[in-house]
Amino acid sequence: MQKYNVVIQTAFIGDLFLSIPTLSRLKKIYPEHQTILVCKKGLGEFFLKLRWADQVFEVEKGNSKVYSQVISQINKNHIDNVFCLHRSFRSALLVFRIKAQYKIGLYSSRLEYLYKKIVFHTILQYPSKWPDVIRQMFILIPVDPQLKKMFDQGDWTYLNTKNQQQKFESIPEVFQFPVPDETRAVPVQKSVAIFPGSVWATKKWTHQGFAEVSKNLISKGYKIYIMGAPGDLADSEAIKNLVPEVQVLTGQMSLSDSALYIRYFDLIICNDSAPAHMAASLGRPVLCIFGPTVLDFGFRPWNNLSQVVELEDLGCRPCGPHGHRRCPLGHHDCMKKIDPNTVIATALDMLGEL
Repeated sequence: MQKYNVVIQTAFIGDLFLSIPTLSRLKKIYPEHQTILVCKKGLGEFFLKLRWADQVFEVEKGNSKVYSQVISQINKNHIDNVFCLHRSFRSALLVFRIKAQYKIGLYSSRLEYLYKKIVFHTILQYPSKWPDVIRQMFILIPVDPQLKKMFDQGDWTYLNTKNQQQKFESIPEVFQFPVPDETRAVPVQKSVAIFPGSVWATKKWTHQGFAEVSKNLISKGYKIYIMGAPGDLADSEAIKNLVPEVQVLTGQMSLSDSALYIRYFDLIICNDSAPAHMAASLGRPVLCIFGPTVLDFGFRPWNNLSQVVELEDLGCRPCGPHGHRRCPLGHHDCMKKIDPNTVIATALDMLGEL
């Protein structure tokens, strides 16, 4: 009889990409099991293509009928373990309705009442300052003695911190994104992708800033491609209006196709948003621009090739756990005061042009 593990990660796109090391580790722990992934609508194709999951069920927030259908389909299988990576009321209810021998969830004080009423077999509370990849992998402690030993003996907060050279320390192999053979493409020489969008308006660097970077790289012989979701088209066109030489691909590809396409670029430049994690998971160098958020939150681009540009001495950072629609103080200095020359210098260094 085929056995299964279920992984529930219905948070933002970036959170799902950051769950890849957990999915990979799970397959090593249970080589005979298949993995069923539950995620948001539109995100499953990529994970099936790269075999991070064997089956995917997509859900829509607020659509109880879809949730019921997914539960019915999952319960037709022999489920050994459920690992719930998303700390939400809806995800906890989903876990409760799945029939499984063992259920593991991540504790959230916001759901304390619910967890007392709907008792998972194991509730885990991780160190909040660790990088999110490691926080998510924390859920494997009950089934992975080797990983538990590492967690008991190590403090991984330092992986959120830049050194004196403004770079990050090397990520231990066990926590790295394993890059599948399908993604080991040779980059097209002298090409850079820019993702100017974000779900949160205050996480977006300025159009003028991206334009200045584009102009400089074009002068060095690089082709610049502007990419993103359909909702990022206005930002993309604003950059093209300033730099007609760029090519806009925004909204022309599915998430899965975009993820596989960016493996051909020498560098990805983006805000603190999902493309940073998507590109990092494919082993690409990422230059990520941080504004209202900080590295202590644990969401840096997760590989050894990437760097972050930010204003470290700005007293109003961070202004919240995510971005905002508008700057709470009305000035948006965290992004407006980032000098394009700093981003250009970082990009040229990463491209080996200095």
